[in-house]
Amino acid sequence: MSEEEQRRGEREPGAIPEQSEATPEPERAPESRGEAASGTESATGSESESAASESKAEPKAEPETEDERRERWRLAREADDRRRRRTRIAAWCGVGVLLLGGAGWIAEPFVQDRLITSDACDGALPDGSLDTLRGTTGDPEAHLTESDAETDTGLGRYTCEVTNDEGGRVLEVRVYSRRDDVDRNLVRDFQSNGAHPASALTGGLPGFEARFGGVALVPDCPGLGKDAAGLPRRLFVDVLGGQGAEPHQLVRAGAAVANKAAGKLGCDRDPLTVPAKDIEETEPEGVPSARAAGTTCAALARGPFSGGGWTVDLRIPEGPAPLTSCKVRHSGKDEDGDPYPPVARLYGLYGPEVKRVMSAEAGHSGVRTDKTRMRPWLNDVTAWAIARCEGRPAGFKLRVSREDEGSDKPDEQVLSRRQLGRETMRAMLVSFAEKESAARGCTGLRLPSAH
Repeated sequence: MSEEEQRRGEREPGAIPEQSEATPEPERAPESRGEAASGTESATGSESESAASESKAEPKAEPETEDERRERWRLAREADDRRRRRTRIAAWCGVGVLLLGGAGWIAEPFVQDRLITSDACDGALPDGSLDTLRGTTGDPEAHLTESDAETDTGLGRYTCEVTNDEGGRVLEVRVYSRRDDVDRNLVRDFQSNGAHPASALTGGLPGFEARFGGVALVPDCPGLGKDAAGLPRRLFVDVLGGQGAEPHQLVRAGAAVANKAAGKLGCDRDPLTVPAKDIEETEPEGVPSARAAGTTCAALARGPFSGGGWTVDLRIPEGPAPLTSCKVRHSGKDEDGDPYPPVARLYGLYGPEVKRVMSAEAGHSGVRTDKTRMRPWLNDVTAWAIARCEGRPAGFKLRVSREDEGSDKPDEQVLSRRQLGRETMRAMLVSFAEKESAARGCTGLRLPSAH
């Protein structure tokens, strides 16, 4: 009998079969609690035990519940949201840096404009004047890039310059206090051919509209005493703006810088009156001729100009100055929309340069004269009187616009001899010369003869 048959024979019903030593006893699965509770084992128990053993050896994943699946998606969605938030934050930070950098780049020129404006010419410029002058450069949007001011007391000079990022001149002021420099600059505008500035400055300032552009101020400088000729010292202040700058746009800045220069060069004088900002806005258009009454140019309110329809331009300085000018013209405008040109002009010229101008005009008019001795005269177009003011020569001039032979000038541009003859011309010149002489302390007034 084989060993196996012997074992089958010895097996009794209900006995627990022996397990082979070669097969390890499997651990009981948690689901076998019913088997442990019954305490019995059927013939199929071995199969169940064997199946449990296989299940334990190779466990199967339980199916995912709906709650677990939702939780997993929730966690994934939160992780994705966090990742997107981080991306958005990083992107906006980048945009912010770019915007701040761009804003800084854009704002920097405007900040520089303000800094240069406040510092230019040692801080002398009045509010708004440099903004006005920026518009005269041809590119009002160009930003300021440089400002330079320098004082040289040894040479008696002060300079100030402001430029823009196109290399254009916004403002240039050069101030001289030595007599040679002052005279050299005056020769440029009061020439030996008889040419001289056509207009004094507005606002009562001592100066004139330069013949070659810009304006010039010539205030006295008492702190420097007198020059070698015993004449009171003066400054020459040359003021230039952009290529499109008009004189009325320069006078405000010019007066302010002249005051700063006078202090730095030791002039020890009361400051010039800096005109109000509105002087920069429009060119003066003149006033009714009646407004000339009570001024040194009162002659332009009498005679043929006493009625309506006349406009005067009064440029009368408040103190010592190289030029006074008053002009009268027909009111209204010509066919091109421009004011009519003056028909009569009164000038007061003060300084050594007067000799050159008078000598040249005398030669043009056929008047006998010489370079060492001036004398007054009167003809159909021009009348001159002379005096001395503050030790310097002075000349008082009336010039009338006549119709040239063969010309076709409109009546509004000329005066006939019937309207303004020699007798009336002389009366006008006498009135002007006497009033100007009295106002400026002149002596030795000489007037043209009546015949």
